[in-house]
Amino acid sequence: MHDIILLRALNLTYAKEPVKFKDRMLGRVEGLMLKDVTFHLYKGEVLGILSDYESLYYLKEVVSGTLDVTKGKIKTKSSILSLDVMDHIHHRHPVSIFVAELLDEYMKPGAVKDAIEELKEQPLFRKTWTIPVKDLSRREIALILIEISKVTDAEIIIYCNMYRHLTKQDAEMFKKVVNNQEKAERGILLLESDIEPISTLANYFVWISYGQTRYDGSVKKGVDTYNDYMRKKSQLKSLDEEALFDLEWKQNVSEYARYKHSLKRLSRKQTGVIDGLNIRKIIISVVLLFIMMMSSFIIFMDINFTGSANTNQDQTVTVPDEEAAIDRTYYALTAEDEMKLGDQVLSHLSLVEVESNQEENYTVILDGEEFEVDADKLIYFNPASLYPDAAFESLLPYTNERFVDAYQFYSKYLGREKSAVVEDFDLSSSDERHASVSGFPVTYHFRNGGVFSMTLPASNIEGLYKEFGIESEDVIFRMQGGGYMILDASSETWVYIKI
Repeated sequence: MHDIILLRALNLTYAKEPVKFKDRMLGRVEGLMLKDVTFHLYKGEVLGILSDYESLYYLKEVVSGTLDVTKGKIKTKSSILSLDVMDHIHHRHPVSIFVAELLDEYMKPGAVKDAIEELKEQPLFRKTWTIPVKDLSRREIALILIEISKVTDAEIIIYCNMYRHLTKQDAEMFKKVVNNQEKAERGILLLESDIEPISTLANYFVWISYGQTRYDGSVKKGVDTYNDYMRKKSQLKSLDEEALFDLEWKQNVSEYARYKHSLKRLSRKQTGVIDGLNIRKIIISVVLLFIMMMSSFIIFMDINFTGSANTNQDQTVTVPDEEAAIDRTYYALTAEDEMKLGDQVLSHLSLVEVESNQEENYTVILDGEEFEVDADKLIYFNPASLYPDAAFESLLPYTNERFVDAYQFYSKYLGREKSAVVEDFDLSSSDERHASVSGFPVTYHFRNGGVFSMTLPASNIEGLYKEFGIESEDVIFRMQGGGYMILDASSETWVYIKI
């Protein structure tokens, strides 16, 4: 790493426009996503920035120049390549056009052709070359973006939440790519909601909490600080304690503290209501209203002429015969509060192996014994089925609000030893198969001495059905980067499984 600064971010403050039309017309601001964030990116540095996904999104957009800050400055003379899988999930062009457009922007004309020919020889691009980007999985888009970053001439590369879309094998490849970019003396901004990639890849650490810089310093000390913070947060036992936890940081982004300078300026100028109206916004709003009305009319006409659209209500797809022949392991989750099988009593949403998918009942295999169980007492789950893909962040709005604020900390225990949960948490109940965290809505389930899954409350289930076009009561999603999220709608509970 050199002492040459590629990018300076000085006192970055960004506030979203308000939802209400009246507030937009009066020039009022609403949600403050960033407040006085300052950092420097050096040549050959991997700067890890940890925050929630929404804050990272706005930080990425501000740094790359696609959003204007409310206050502060970005100073750089370097070219910036911003990479975020979620920016491209609705891209309609095939991969061939997508790659060409991206390379044209970041490479000299003579080098683009050679780079495209080089990429086309790779199995990933041969497989996806003519497929629209929107039809690819999140993992495939992530791998394509990483490969593109290897051949471009950008001096600064932003990887935004790339790690979560990768498998363990992909993650090792990504680490090598970042290390090579570092050796090539590029500046890397590693924006992540997960502490793990930052702890292994970054050589400097910034933690942004509630839109404000919480820590700025060495990676080791920063990781210890963050883990200590999450450990204290996990020990809260009531909503009242949680409301008081971090109160000072929450108050720092209060509405009055944010914009009291704007109120003073308004008072000095004696500005009337009409002076706050933005004519350009009025014109744009009228045009948008007209477009919405015309769109509604067109949709109405289309419904009359063509009838309602067909939707695919069946989430699972039959596995090809050759794949089914390989994997004959099926699972189910117990749908009752307590299920007695022999001498054992299983808690709600415990995982059990089943012999096969039958119509009226299942043969459950537990500790080598077989038990016949009614089908309506289990939620059938087959890892070999082609369940719909979803990014974990896209399902967070349909979980408990308290879990959203701390999901990085609690999720990291999946796949670890049972002892890690028992030792690190104050537990309200525990046995050989599960442990419930005291004061927090998370229960861990154990299998073969490890943390196999976790359960957490679900919310806004109707919104979930509408967003994903689903009508079945129980829903199973395959997570980008590994794992499954299973909704037990009757109990309004999610099961997050790592297999």
